[in-house]
Amino acid sequence: MNKSILLILTALISAAGAQTTVSTPIVGFSKVTVPAGTRAVVPGFVKPSVFSGSGTVTGQSIAATGLTAGAFQPTQFTSGAPNFPTHYVEIISGSYEGYSFDIDSNTTSAVTVSGLPGALNGTSVSYVIRPHLKVGDIDYAALPDGQVVVNVYNNPNLPATTYLYDSGGNWYDGSGSFLMNHAVIYPGTGISLNNSSTSFEIKFMGQVKPTKTAVPVYASASVNLVGPMNPSASSVLSQWAVALPDQTVANILSTTGDNGVSMTLLTDTGSTALYDGGGNPLSQVALDGQNAFGMSAMTQDGYVIFNSPLNP
Repeated sequence: MNKSILLILTALISAAGAQTTVSTPIVGFSKVTVPAGTRAVVPGFVKPSVFSGSGTVTGQSIAATGLTAGAFQPTQFTSGAPNFPTHYVEIISGSYEGYSFDIDSNTTSAVTVSGLPGALNGTSVSYVIRPHLKVGDIDYAALPDGQVVVNVYNNPNLPATTYLYDSGGNWYDGSGSFLMNHAVIYPGTGISLNNSSTSFEIKFMGQVKPTKTAVPVYASASVNLVGPMNPSASSVLSQWAVALPDQTVANILSTTGDNGVSMTLLTDTGSTALYDGGGNPLSQVALDGQNAFGMSAMTQDGYVIFNSPLNP
């Protein structure tokens, strides 16, 4: 079971280039127990934004003011380890609130991203830029060396990507060849922590997400491991934020180390209501904080959207 979370109101001043924003996000930390075996969790925090603004969308670019050229480029390995994006744009209002898009490049006056919907072309959007949470950001103080495996899900065509913990905060690819601390964990994406020997605690730190979170789910994926961005010890799901693809199966995974299914939820066409595995309506579902769902059986790709814990 999750231990209690400490939340602290802080004044945060963040700047990129000439633009400065002032906000008072809720930040803190949570501790999650990983028993011997496997535990699937969703890191419940995001990193503070480093830029906020609004701008017109042109194709895959969004106008901005006062950026430093190249400040948000992906990693630049020339061989060996794959490159990953370092920052993403998150839309913070309107019908696409909570959708995030990897930054491919930026100039002083625009950011270019991947995957912007065509419906946004020519419109003005409000957005923030955040650094990505990385595998290397996972607190390692209590991890047993050489015994922890992180499986990161949500790939449209592949099973989980495996990262192996060594020591001193370093994570490697499944073969142990390349240092992979820079690998990305997307907002709302679950990770499977495997530990064959003893129980340990893992700590997550950051900002409580003030907006919705849109997590992609793929019909062809072996599993989509997702969950609410809620770092509290417990939470309640009363409905889906938006309707999911018809016939989606959401298996809530147990926290006891066996990675078994503790409850199955089903979806119906166009409905945001909750249904159990027998198709019976549910008024709400109690969740352990930072617990993950295994989503599968979609008839098409889509998004599962979770409300902010600050506005459930």
